[in-house]
Amino acid sequence: MGQLYLDGSKLQYHLDRVGDWTKGKEVFPLHVEISPSSACNQRCILCCVDYKGHKPASLSKNVLLSLIEEFSGNGVKSVLLAGEGEPLLNKFLTEFIVESYGKGIDSALNSNAVLLTEDISKQILPCLTWARFTIQTPYPDKYAKIHVTDESDFYKAVENIRKAVEIKKRDNLKVTLGIQQILVNENWDDIYENAKLAKEIGVDYFTVKRFSKHPGNTYDVPEDIYKRCLEQFRRCEELSDVNFDSLVRWNQFEKQCIRNYERCIGLPFITSILADGGIYPCCQYFDDDSKCFGNLNEQSFSEIWLSERKRNIISYIEKNIDVNQCMTYCRHHSTNMFLWQYVEPPEHINFI
Repeated sequence: MGQLYLDGSKLQYHLDRVGDWTKGKEVFPLHVEISPSSACNQRCILCCVDYKGHKPASLSKNVLLSLIEEFSGNGVKSVLLAGEGEPLLNKFLTEFIVESYGKGIDSALNSNAVLLTEDISKQILPCLTWARFTIQTPYPDKYAKIHVTDESDFYKAVENIRKAVEIKKRDNLKVTLGIQQILVNENWDDIYENAKLAKEIGVDYFTVKRFSKHPGNTYDVPEDIYKRCLEQFRRCEELSDVNFDSLVRWNQFEKQCIRNYERCIGLPFITSILADGGIYPCCQYFDDDSKCFGNLNEQSFSEIWLSERKRNIISYIEKNIDVNQCMTYCRHHSTNMFLWQYVEPPEHINFI
């Protein structure tokens, strides 16, 4: 397994697309984040879309399969299946992953793993680039409180991930498997033991990341909570070896999302599709219909992406939104940092 790069932009590997963008050409996104389902089998206290009320919706088979053709034909390189709810609740998810793989599209999955049966793992793991599973604590009783579910879900998730690891090793699959913990008030003292659990299960990596609050949510975490965890972070990182990476996302904790850019200019490269079919620039606006580019139940992805409405919304955000008021560690942050070098280059650029 190569070096894991969980934060930061990878646009430097797609300079042809960046070049078209700098010339003012219409570019399709490189990456699309899809919410196959807004329903969830858990109600995590830290859920970033809790403010939406978990209204059940699901992308249809026709919509999902039509996206594959449009993505492959317009240069979309990857999709992340995550978003509003538990992706595995969409009964067409497996078919979408398998078909996307056949068209050369990289797919990834975020899941709580409770519904990840052995049969599903056998079908999707050969077709995934990576899968990241959420376990917020290694203790079943605390898991039930944080994930707002029964303790039995903890044991199901652990066993399902363990089985996925076995399938990966048995079939020599390339998929990267990881476990993620989000640092919150209820689990800040569990980091080291959770990393140990991940290593024992056999995944490729464990990571701990910062909580990011949507303005619509009431749950919050102190900005400096990570300072309580410095010794645990150190012990966590010491678990790394040739077969396992234990990663603390230091840039999120220490840099406090310092922005070197004044405007959000990365919107053309990443976009989000919600379970009701709406396409949005980012999670900041999931509850704002005025920022919805269009709906896949009414138009195709290409029609929406090439529409005047989408162009106007992106233009409005670029010109009028104060980026310092956006969510901490927004999805476009690293993309904006990279692109800002093109629109506002430093002095003496020929002295490389």
